[in-house]
Amino acid sequence: MTRFSAKAHIKSNYNYSNFHKSLLHEDNSEDYALRHIYSLENTKSLLQKWGWTAEEIKQGIDYATIDVYQHFVYVHISNKIIREYKTPAPHTTVKKIRGLSRFVSKADFVEVLVNRSWQKADPYKLQPGDNWDDLIARGNTGEFYELKLCRYEVTCTCHAYSGLEKAFNQDAVASKYLMIHSTAQGQIPDKHIFAAWKYLGCETLRQYEYCWLERKEAALKETWQFDPDPEPEILTW
Repeated sequence: MTRFSAKAHIKSNYNYSNFHKSLLHEDNSEDYALRHIYSLENTKSLLQKWGWTAEEIKQGIDYATIDVYQHFVYVHISNKIIREYKTPAPHTTVKKIRGLSRFVSKADFVEVLVNRSWQKADPYKLQPGDNWDDLIARGNTGEFYELKLCRYEVTCTCHAYSGLEKAFNQDAVASKYLMIHSTAQGQIPDKHIFAAWKYLGCETLRQYEYCWLERKEAALKETWQFDPDPEPEILTW
């Protein structure tokens, strides 16, 4: 049986789409598109958007199958009754799992990914780097990551950024939706990246590009300061 990174992707009696299988690698840790775009956490957010309660999500998420096709995603949760036996017998708890069978646009997963990353972005965990176009992000466990402010994007050395970048490289349709997203406009939606946006005071890629240009001009102006009344040059022959 082919194993998947997310628990919900493990189902021995299910044939996944050819596109879904093409996203896999020999190293299970490299299932980038599955792990970073079509994740359990993003699916939970979609279920909440569709009216599922927190308890229904908790009960059903581990029974979900997320099948990725070339242009859409199929999310299925079996409608079943689960009996949990507790000691001492005959104490039994019966839970009915809410079912779901739904085709989902990849745009919906991209939207959730962007929104969740924006919510987690914390500009107070950033500090200036050595140059005007560098920032340093402090991780939760004390590690530090380097952010590079480029003209049309921000890059980060964290693992999440690397995984998301490879995920969108694998999935051309998801990448298309990322490009036309009103906020991201092609920017890899990592929480450190959006923290940098908040740090600079911008909310879209276009605003970031303007902030980047102002930041660059200010740095160049500071570097190339000159004396307004220089001493006349004395020529010697």
